Amino acid sequence: INDSLQPDSLKQKAIGNLNKRDITASGVADSAKMDAVMQRSLSPKSLPPDTLPTKAMKGSKADTMRYFLAFHHVRIFNDSLQSVCDSLFFSGQDSVFRLFQQPVVWSGDSQVTGDTIFLYTQNKKPVRLYVFDSGMVVNQSHKEFYNQVAGKTINGYFKNGTIDYARVRGQKAESIYYVQDRDSAYVGMNNSTGDVIDMFFLKGELNKVKFVNQVHGIMYPMKQIPPDKVYLKNFKWLDKRRPKNKLELFE
Repeated sequence: INDSLQPDSLKQKAIGNLNKRDITASGVADSAKMDAVMQRSLSPKSLPPDTLPTKAMKGSKADTMRYFLAFHHVRIFNDSLQSVCDSLFFSGQDSVFRLFQQPVVWSGDSQVTGDTIFLYTQNKKPVRLYVFDSGMVVNQSHKEFYNQVAGKTINGYFKNGTIDYARVRGQKAESIYYVQDRDSAYVGMNNSTGDVIDMFFLKGELNKVKFVNQVHGIMYPMKQIPPDKVYLKNFKWLDKRRPKNKLELFE
């Protein structure tokens, strides 16, 4: 968030325009249009001379939380989900956390990164997330093996606070997936691309990957995986930044 990310424009336009869209697994809203809406809503021209806190609290109960802003080194900890980012905006009207500037979200053994992430909650639990650009999901299958899926946008859903399903779209979504047999032994690594990649999780672990339209890929036996094919472009495992407990939030 920079000086143009003021609460009034975020409240009146970002919430009013973006959150009325219904983003579903079968029909993700066009991210380019959404990004354009965000740029217009965060334009300095839309800023009023006064700041929103005075207006938001006027006529409201003192103990009612309307929204809050957090800047620089933001960390979130929950038993089922953790997150870090540089800046955050949360609205009590829709219970959506808007994470800006290098946001990272962890759930179980999975890590989600992107340019901007919206995290939707209900009853204080995550129910959905949307990554606007440069999205990547990394799932640690083994301490040396990382399943990876990258694309322009990610639309993910949670079940009982744990990630359950994610759809990755855009301009050749790419995947690295380590295949296991029924005895959980690793038999090879699949490197594939497609217009859409669906990821299905079981108890927080990646269980199945499905490719849709324009699918191309190759399966490498474990002993024949090329060293330059182990990681997707811009791969980063950021577990060191992950809050491990509530006490870390105060360090």
